Amino acid sequence: MPESLNLQEFERTASRSGVFNGVEIDLLHETLLAWQSSPGNPYTVLELRDGKTLAAFAIIGKISGRESTFDIRYIVMDRDYRTAEVGRRLLEMIDADLLSKGSYAVIRLETSTSKVGNAGAACYEEGGYKVIGHIIGYYGEYDDYYYLMKTVYRNPPKFSGPPNPEEQRTETA
Repeated sequence: MPESLNLQEFERTASRSGVFNGVEIDLLHETLLAWQSSPGNPYTVLELRDGKTLAAFAIIGKISGRESTFDIRYIVMDRDYRTAEVGRRLLEMIDADLLSKGSYAVIRLETSTSKVGNAGAACYEEGGYKVIGHIIGYYGEYDDYYYLMKTVYRNPPKFSGPPNPEEQRTETA
């Protein structure tokens, strides 16, 4: 990522996505200004280009007071690049970036129906995200609120399931 970026290019891509309103573009502008003043603290900007054209980008923010927890502040795909492959690639870039900084990361995303559709709903599920919160009609009719989470590991631990109560009864009898 270059140390300076064309804010208008990022804002134009968000506008072209068709899922961000004027206030959200203003907030994006403020977030990009914060990134420019201190790249990587607290925001990381990842971009996906088709040659010189900005096809998609993500902005990730580290959660204050949490060692390995990050929010996806923005995940944006230009309408001409709205494919499952672009969404998948952007999510892979997020995982790789976060794992380059630590051995694991908890990734959170608060979003809406329209924004989930922008990246492709199946893209998040295939990328390992779980919906842990859903409020129907939160943003308006047919525009729900979603809270998704995922944990990524550089070296995944071996998880075991909860003990089987039937096995425990046999062992203690």
